[in-house]
Amino acid sequence: MKKDQMTGHERIEALYRKKMTDRVPVVHKGYSFCAKHTGIPLADVYKNPEASYRCQERTYADFGFDGGPFYTFVAYGAGEFGGTIEYLKDSSFGPEVKERPIKDWETFDIDALELPDPKNAGCIPHQMEFAHLQRKNGSEIAFICGSPFSHAANLFGVSKFMECIILAPEIAHKAIRKMTDHILQVAEYFIGEFGRDQVLARGVSPSESNALISPQVFQDFAVPYITELNSKVLEMGAKGCYLHMCGEHGLNLPYWPEIPFSKDGRRGMISIGRETSLEDAAKYFPDQVICGNIDPSLIIKGAPDEVYRISCEIVEKGKAILPGRFVYMAGCEVAPGSPEENVASMVKAVNDVGWY
Repeated sequence: MKKDQMTGHERIEALYRKKMTDRVPVVHKGYSFCAKHTGIPLADVYKNPEASYRCQERTYADFGFDGGPFYTFVAYGAGEFGGTIEYLKDSSFGPEVKERPIKDWETFDIDALELPDPKNAGCIPHQMEFAHLQRKNGSEIAFICGSPFSHAANLFGVSKFMECIILAPEIAHKAIRKMTDHILQVAEYFIGEFGRDQVLARGVSPSESNALISPQVFQDFAVPYITELNSKVLEMGAKGCYLHMCGEHGLNLPYWPEIPFSKDGRRGMISIGRETSLEDAAKYFPDQVICGNIDPSLIIKGAPDEVYRISCEIVEKGKAILPGRFVYMAGCEVAPGSPEENVASMVKAVNDVGWY
């Protein structure tokens, strides 16, 4: 086996700077998996920044992953705008929303919905504490940016939000507008705290999946706001934008290239699920880093040799199609019940066939 010529941090930074890496980086996406691996309560991943950072750091070191720990929060937006979050001890993927800020969109006065305090609302204090741990430990600093559309859906609950889009589109637009303004305030807070070109804006877009919306809805309700958000965040001084394109986005792909993810000769990052091929990602995002995309169901259900074989196939394809701008990772979150030998097989595949 070849020896590393770069550290994991150096590999990730090289990707942003359009530099060649010694091998394909391999990154872990599985916060609850880290909690189970290290034996901490699942809720601590989301409400105890120190424990969350350390459990991720140890997991990455134990398996040999590149990159560093990140803070995430499922259903972002609900708690920040006044909803109630419940931390369930047996939850597999994170906290749940017990009470939504918008309970009945037909009677709710959307104009009266106030923007929350960008420093103290919801999980933002946890994000900031985690970001200081990132800086202290020399890992990449980030904040939850993401998609105003998906975050606005969390104000209503996804099914009610889809109903609102159809029956009262003006209300949906106002909610997305407020969410965009909120995230811009948060971006200003984090970039002001850590400086220009120091902070990555991270996001996820599950509610834009074509399993939920048409490409026309995506074009009308999602593209304008995330285009504005990314543009302004990059102008403020974010080092780049990362987005996990969650689920089926095949019909949306022609519109995603309208959205900026990077500036000043750098790259942003797009991670894709199993539903999007590496070939399509390379076509529609020719200037960005592409991350993906083994099926998480294979990681939890497959045998180690099968995970290894499929991993080798994806890594070799990524090297060929996306040389110097490919990261190997799961197509969505690795479930906490995934066998550890299967996760180790992903790293082994990169060490065996991922060298340039």
